[in-house]
Amino acid sequence: MGRKDFVQDVKILKEHFRGLNSKSASLVQGFDFQDPELSFRFGYKIGKSITVQIFVNVVVYVSDSSLQSYPTKFSAFVCVDAANEEEANIAAKCLSNVNIENKTVSEIVATIIPKLCDYFRIALPKDLSMNALIPVVQTPVMLLNKDLAELKHFRYNAELLCADEIGFKIVVSMPVIRLGLSLEACEAWNLDPERFLVCIMQFSPSYIDLQGVISNALQTKAYLIKEGGSYQDIKDSLKKQFPITFTVLTSSLSKGMPSQSHHKDDTLESDHFVLSWTLTELLRQKFFDMLCDRMWFGIGWSGAEYADLKRNKELKSDFLNSERSLFNGQVDECLSQDEEQHGVLCYLESEEMEVSTASANRNFLLLVLRFLRRRILLSTKYCLTCHYPHTESVSSIRPFVCGSALCQHQALVGLGNLFEAVLVNSPVVVDLLISLCHVAISGQNLSPFPSRAIGVTTTTKFDVQNSLVVDWDNNIGTVGTRTDKGYTVYGWKGFDDQVLVNDMLEVFHPETGLPFTVNRCSHATSVRVLEVSANTLIIDFPITVSTSTVPNRHVYLPFRVHRRSERNFLNSDNTPNYSLILTIIDKLPAVNMMVQYAKKKILKSELDKLDPLCFPLLSWIISSNRTHLRLLESEEEKVQFNQNDSSYNNWKQFVMIMSSPEKEETFQREKEKLRNERRGQALGELFAFHGSPLHNWHSIIRTSLNWKKVVHGRAFGDGVYHSLQAQTSSSYAGASYYHRQDTGYWKNSMLVVQKCMALSEIVNRPLQFISTNPHLVVQDESWITTRYLFVECLRDPMDSTNDEDDDWTNNQNNNNYVPSIPLSLTNPLTSWTRRPRENSDYITLDHTYTPLWLNNQPLQIPIRDFSIINNDIPDESSIGIGQFNYDLFDSQDFIKGSVISSNNRSTIFDTIDEDTMDEDEDTEDDMDAIDNDDDDFEYDDNFDDDGFEFQENDEKNNDEIDDDDDDGIDLTLLPIPAESSKGATQRICKELRTIIHKQSEPSNDLGFFIDTNKLRSVYQWVVQLTNFDSSLPLAQDMARNRVNSIDLEVRFAPDYPFVPPYVRVIRPRLLRFMDGGGGHVTAGGSICMDLLTLGNERERGWSSVYTMEAVLLQIKIALSSLDPKPARLDRNWNCEYSPGEAIDAYIRVANQHGWAVPQGWSSLFGR
Repeated sequence: MGRKDFVQDVKILKEHFRGLNSKSASLVQGFDFQDPELSFRFGYKIGKSITVQIFVNVVVYVSDSSLQSYPTKFSAFVCVDAANEEEANIAAKCLSNVNIENKTVSEIVATIIPKLCDYFRIALPKDLSMNALIPVVQTPVMLLNKDLAELKHFRYNAELLCADEIGFKIVVSMPVIRLGLSLEACEAWNLDPERFLVCIMQFSPSYIDLQGVISNALQTKAYLIKEGGSYQDIKDSLKKQFPITFTVLTSSLSKGMPSQSHHKDDTLESDHFVLSWTLTELLRQKFFDMLCDRMWFGIGWSGAEYADLKRNKELKSDFLNSERSLFNGQVDECLSQDEEQHGVLCYLESEEMEVSTASANRNFLLLVLRFLRRRILLSTKYCLTCHYPHTESVSSIRPFVCGSALCQHQALVGLGNLFEAVLVNSPVVVDLLISLCHVAISGQNLSPFPSRAIGVTTTTKFDVQNSLVVDWDNNIGTVGTRTDKGYTVYGWKGFDDQVLVNDMLEVFHPETGLPFTVNRCSHATSVRVLEVSANTLIIDFPITVSTSTVPNRHVYLPFRVHRRSERNFLNSDNTPNYSLILTIIDKLPAVNMMVQYAKKKILKSELDKLDPLCFPLLSWIISSNRTHLRLLESEEEKVQFNQNDSSYNNWKQFVMIMSSPEKEETFQREKEKLRNERRGQALGELFAFHGSPLHNWHSIIRTSLNWKKVVHGRAFGDGVYHSLQAQTSSSYAGASYYHRQDTGYWKNSMLVVQKCMALSEIVNRPLQFISTNPHLVVQDESWITTRYLFVECLRDPMDSTNDEDDDWTNNQNNNNYVPSIPLSLTNPLTSWTRRPRENSDYITLDHTYTPLWLNNQPLQIPIRDFSIINNDIPDESSIGIGQFNYDLFDSQDFIKGSVISSNNRSTIFDTIDEDTMDEDEDTEDDMDAIDNDDDDFEYDDNFDDDGFEFQENDEKNNDEIDDDDDDGIDLTLLPIPAESSKGATQRICKELRTIIHKQSEPSNDLGFFIDTNKLRSVYQWVVQLTNFDSSLPLAQDMARNRVNSIDLEVRFAPDYPFVPPYVRVIRPRLLRFMDGGGGHVTAGGSICMDLLTLGNERERGWSSVYTMEAVLLQIKIALSSLDPKPARLDRNWNCEYSPGEAIDAYIRVANQHGWAVPQGWSSLFGR
């Protein structure tokens, strides 16, 4: 640091004082620096102040070398000036012991102001406290210390690598399990839940100050207006100022050892997962621009992504890029994108308060991690290559590439060996994919099919029976005479049908066959043909030869033609070339052999020997699959058929998940809503079969089940057809049902697929189906999600002898061949479905709609979590971790040289805080052993891991409650809620945090208050309504009886926000309606208005979009209303309401108005 830093510190501190609120600004006025005096006025009374003068030591100040090490050798002295000499002397004596040696300017001022406030007995405002003033001037080291400490607070891992004068690396990581993905989703994305998601950031030369980025934007507004510049110009300059390189991967280690070189990452043993390359490119190309948009314009990530889409894809370069864009609705357009709620982002929404507010987050490292988590959870919405949202409405659990030919080609290159990992890890699934593709090709029903970008570029070399004329000039011969278009070449005969435009010509020696270089200055041996006519060619460069190489000047020079051609799988009219595709797919060797090639890293070279198109076709078949398939091998995972023999062992079972995380979350919410509607009723799950001809399944696993195409007619209406009888669905399956053609089977298959049937789960609303007899016809595709795929095979992939069994060839092309199905003599359905299920490991199915297998036996479906997002809050999530507070002067030890540079010079990291670095024993591998208590940090809102219980002191034993705590328990409240749900907890937490944040603002005018210190559960709030208009009769009654507030109890049901909250008055008792009272308060104290019910045909009632802030405001408005009668205190106002009378009165009044009441409320909210 030095003089420049001193001046900058003064400047930033001055800006801070300019932004104070009126109360604080009245204390500190006129902060300014006039060399060598730094002064400000301290207003201790209205109209009275003292002037504090800090004189920089002149001797030190004028020395060029003194401020070079500011603040290490900085010194000054303090003077006090005031109209009252006595007060000036006392104030000077108060400040006489202030230590200003080796302190920054902000540290000196932050020490003086509290002492003066203490002397004059003035409450120290928060924005003038030491914690508020010190971070105002932050060096990169201080800022990095703070950000690393915040990462540790929220249980992330951070490691510094390679810190020297060139720059440094920071490795941040988090356990994959914290993403909240289910095991099936992790497997579909090649994510090991036991590994760590790692992001390596290379900074050079210093850490980025995001607050400075914002200040930079504000300072350049004048430049934008006068010079016609853009915000993109600022972004580009900032990216040059702070060059950052990102790398995303997974690792079995939470951190690596510090490396001595910028080029060594081998200490962090790693492997790339399916999204590694696309996330890395996204961070490098777009993250900084979107981060700037987010901070400058106050929009969210969705809005920033939308702005990037408008500028770069739709080529509206002026969008959110100039001053006028702030006034034509573009910011509002981006904000509207942020309003869309994504269910898969529930954990991020619950962690929205990782810092004070999301918009105030200035921790660059934390922002990168949260951005990564968001894009991973929403990865199926975006193209892997261009990163823009998909335009096609296809639900997919696997991330995929959009239809752009460029994106598909780049993905083919970028995916690299990722699809080979699928081949090695899931050979049976790959065999199934190839088999289904083969059947679709044979039946000429391939949809989707490879685009023109999927193919190879080949170069064919052939000799031509012709030669070129050489023009000699002394000892130099030239092939080609200069013209306006290029160089004209003549042959000893015409060039008809020999050469094409863009061919490459290679001239060679007639005797040795060695090619000539184009000229002396080039090593190229070929030239490009620009134009072809009957007798001449035009080439781009002449070819020179000498008599030393060609002694005979009368010979013609022979040449070869190198012709490049694009080979793909399409005809000229962009339709599939079925004959070519069938030829190529038949050349593919058996999957087990290709697995061995992949393990030896020779897969491409071996397939290229068969045909260069083999590798692109195999890559496309695997990478275009959008369905997660996994072969079930253990009996515990399989659907049971109640058979005692092995008659159906030829049916292989696969887990089959098509839904994207968003669609699956929508499906689960619909099921939860149905359960809430039928609370107390026996409700089983609904599963049914879907059969389709074999040549359709290549398309189904890529576009999901839909009813866009009519295949078997729609005698029972439009929709997706399902059947409860496996025999019915099986009759529609097979090679072809209506199209009696030879579809063929892949000869090298280890399965030899005969039929496919899906077992789908359907939202159990049969009354809303298009038809239920004889088939289930469901029109709403969001109510359907596939769970299992049954595949009938003639070979067993688990049988090592199946290669020797060729009996299947007798029937491979026989479409009428159907294996015999042993039918049961009796139908035990009735007796079986009526008796209670004895095995609790199976899903309870709807007794009215029970799926039957081919042997007419009911299915037994194992219980498993099909959700893409875990139902439970992930371990080590930030839910339950309080808000972060950083104390710069906390008693923490600093270490010198914690990261050593390669040349042993001192670095900016010599003062990195030891507590901000992960210690060896505190890794995520043993996080279960880490207690939530941390003496180094303060916890503002400690909700526990269940997401709703509040504890004032984590150190207390749950089994021991101090007697003092009983004083804080309101015995008139309902008991602590015993039921909860993930969705309700996340929504309530978000609502509560919003209210707490707003009521903490100085300008708070909500009119109600929630005391978080008295919260025992987020499902139970105590709200105090205050600040009623003094002209209201209710306010006058309250003032007369010294009642400060109307206390409400707000209770939430597990199915919130689909049902309203339950609100009742605790105290004081209000005048009943029949006695002349009002305010929508029932005789029992409950608040009953249409807003807090499910409404009726005329009145809408509750809506899940309502916020609690708006609800509480409406309640206060209702209590303040004079129509038809004003609310008043009862003469027995100090007699509190009881919970029992409140719920009874609520139901009674709702029934009188015809408003629907959620089921189960009487027992849920009664004593």
